[in-house]
Amino acid sequence: MSNNDLPISQLNVPLFSGLSENEIEMISRVMIKRKFSADDIIVHEDDKESQTFFVIVCGEVNVTLLSQESKQTILATFRRGDFFGEMSVLDGEPRSASVIAATECELLMLYRSSLMQILEKYPKIAIQMLVTMSRRLRRSNKQINTLSMMSVYGRVADVILQIAQDRGKRISDMLIINKPPTHQHIAEMAGTTRETVTRIMSQLKKKHFITFDRKRLVILNEGKLYD
Repeated sequence: MSNNDLPISQLNVPLFSGLSENEIEMISRVMIKRKFSADDIIVHEDDKESQTFFVIVCGEVNVTLLSQESKQTILATFRRGDFFGEMSVLDGEPRSASVIAATECELLMLYRSSLMQILEKYPKIAIQMLVTMSRRLRRSNKQINTLSMMSVYGRVADVILQIAQDRGKRISDMLIINKPPTHQHIAEMAGTTRETVTRIMSQLKKKHFITFDRKRLVILNEGKLYD
């Protein structure tokens, strides 16, 4: 049985962590499965009609903003077990950002009416949702400060550390990121260009702060990146 075929109770969705298997099974009956290919736009920024909440079964999505010059900034990357789309569903306002499939992914969808019924019936989910939204807000505030206050060198280093903290593995004093993001992806998170990221990554490698190839990125000196 693949991850895609597992019951939702076994998919490690933190949002449902306080519920019993029977309760989760009841919720799964009103969820709709959708598959998306890499680069598919799942949610459009400023969409006024969208009333859908999503939980990721597998794959990754990027939450992005697109400038008037068509420059893309990645605000966050969500993975298996994460959810998105809750803001517009809860307040009825247009989508605040676009969500684009970073890889092939499978999602569970809930329409607004179903989600509201679930939140009323299972307040534990509402509490968990608020906790997650608060953490995301704190992270967004940090990202705004980073983009406005730090040099481009500091922003790139901060993005590398952020990715390592999200999905890296610590071995002794090293942080290892398997299947590291592309330089373009890092650039879109740091608000700069791919060429600038390539130059800064080379500088960090020469200073023995990091090392990398196509398969992994290793932070050799985490303290220096913080500096």
